[in-house]
Amino acid sequence: MIWYISAAFFPCVLVVLLSVLTRSKWIGTILTLALIATSIYKEFFHNEWIIFIDVVSLLAGYLVIDQLEFHKHRDEDR
Repeated sequence: MIWYISAAFFPCVLVVLLSVLTRSKWIGTILTLALIATSIYKEFFHNEWIIFIDVVSLLAGYLVIDQLEFHKHRDEDR
C-alpha cells in the first residue's frame, strides 16, 4: 500500500521542487522523468500500476507548476 501512496505523491512533489529550483518546468519534468526511468530500468517497481500512477503524478505536478507559475518566480529586490 505504501508503494501506491508514494507513487501518487513523490513525482508530483519532485516536479514542483525541481522546477522551482531550476526555474524551468521542462527541466524539472525531464529530471523527474529520468529518475523514474532509471528506477524502471533498475527494476525497483513491483508492477505496472505503480508506473502508471507515477506517470499520472508526474503529469499532475507539471500541471500544478504550469498553473501556479512557480517556475517564473523572479526576485523583486533586484
